[in-house]
Amino acid sequence: MVATSANISMAGGIAKWREYSVCALLFLFPLLGVSLDHWFSGIYALIFLFSLTCLFNKAQYQIHPEERLMLYLLAAYFATFILSAVVNGWTGLQTRYLGVDIRYLAAIPVYLMIRRFPMAVHWLLLGGAGAALLLALQAYCDIFVLNMYRAQGVYSPNLFGPFAALIAVWLLMMWQMDDKKEGWARWLLPPLSLCALFAVVLSGSRGAYVGLIVMLVVWLSLSLRRRHALIALLVVGVGLVAIYSAADSVKQRVDHVAAEVETYLSIDDIASHKGEVLGNVQRLEIWRTAMLIFKDSPVVGIGRGNYERVAGEYAARGEVHPMGAKAGHAHNAYLDVLASRGVVGFVVLMGMLLYPLYFFFSTRTISPDSAMLGITHLVGFMAFSMTDASTFLKGNFASIFLLYLMVFFSWHVKKVHEAKL
Repeated sequence: MVATSANISMAGGIAKWREYSVCALLFLFPLLGVSLDHWFSGIYALIFLFSLTCLFNKAQYQIHPEERLMLYLLAAYFATFILSAVVNGWTGLQTRYLGVDIRYLAAIPVYLMIRRFPMAVHWLLLGGAGAALLLALQAYCDIFVLNMYRAQGVYSPNLFGPFAALIAVWLLMMWQMDDKKEGWARWLLPPLSLCALFAVVLSGSRGAYVGLIVMLVVWLSLSLRRRHALIALLVVGVGLVAIYSAADSVKQRVDHVAAEVETYLSIDDIASHKGEVLGNVQRLEIWRTAMLIFKDSPVVGIGRGNYERVAGEYAARGEVHPMGAKAGHAHNAYLDVLASRGVVGFVVLMGMLLYPLYFFFSTRTISPDSAMLGITHLVGFMAFSMTDASTFLKGNFASIFLLYLMVFFSWHVKKVHEAKL
C-alpha cells in the first residue's frame, strides 16, 4: 500500500513537472520566433516530445466528438501529402517537405496533452504580450538601424507581418476580456497592441494588412452591439485611411499592387508577352498557371514541391509566361493545394479550416472569449493565405497555426462542455 501511494505521488509529481514545462514553452513560443532561427519550430518540437510521454494514457482518449473530428481532419491533411507524393513519384523533395507536413500529424498528441492543462491559454497569450514589444524593437532595428526596406526579422516580412497582426488583435481581445478587472496591468495591453501594429506597418506585408483588417472587422462585428460595432468599424476605416495617407511604405505598397494588376489585365496574351512580368503581375500569372495545373491534375494534384518543374513545362510549351514558372509554389494557399494535392487535398484543407471555425462561431454565445480567439485565428490565416502559400507550407507558419489552434480549440471545448453540466 505504501509503495502504491509512493508511485501515485511520483506520477502526480511527474505530471505537474510536465505541465509546468509545457506552459513555460508556451510562454516562450511567441517571444523570439521572428528574431531567432528555428525558434517556432524548435519549441513546437519540444512540446511534441513532451506529448509523447503521456500519449498512452487512456484518460486522454475520452474526447468529445468535435475534438475527434478535428483530429481526424489534421491526420487527413497529412495523408493527402503522402497520397499526392506517392501517386506522382516520391523524390528527395518530398522527403524534405515531410518534416513540415508531419507537424499536422504531430498536432494530435500535442492536442491530447494540452487539453489537460487549463492554464495553457493563459501562458500562450501572456507570451504574446511580451512578443509585441520585441516585435516593435525588431522592426525598429530592421528599418532605422540596419536600413532595411521592410521589417522582416530573421525570415521574411511575409511571416513577420502576419504574426505581428495576430498578436495585435489578440492583445486587444485580452483587454476586452479583462474589462471587469481593475489594475494597471490591463492598461498595458492597448499600448502593447500598438507596438505590434507598428511592426505590421513596417513589415510592408500586404497579406498582413489584409489579415489585420479582416480580423478587426470580424472581431468588432461579433463582439459589439450593432450601434457600437458600426462606430468601431467607422473608426477602423478612418484609421486605415489615415495610415494609408501618412505611412509612405503602406501607400507605396498598395498603389504598386493596383498599378501592377491594371498592367496585367491590359495585356491580351500574357504567355507570349515579351516584357518582364514582375511583382504582383508575376503573382497573377503564377495563379493562372496553378489553375492550369489543377485542370490537368484535378484529383490528387502534382505533389508538393513539383510546382516549378511542372510550371516550367507549361512555359516551354508557350501556355504561360516564363515568369509564371519562377516560383516554388503558387503564392496562394488555396491554389497551391489545388495544384499540389488536387481536389482531395483542397476539401480536407477547407474542412480543417471551416469545421473549427463553424464550431467556434456556433457556440460563441456560450463562451465568447474563447470563441473569438479561435475565430480571429482562423479568419486571419485564411486571409493571409490569399496572397501567400507559406501559411501552410513553411515550418514556422505551420507551427504557429497548429499550436494556437490546439490551445484555443481545447480551451473552447472545455468551456462549452462545462457550461452544459
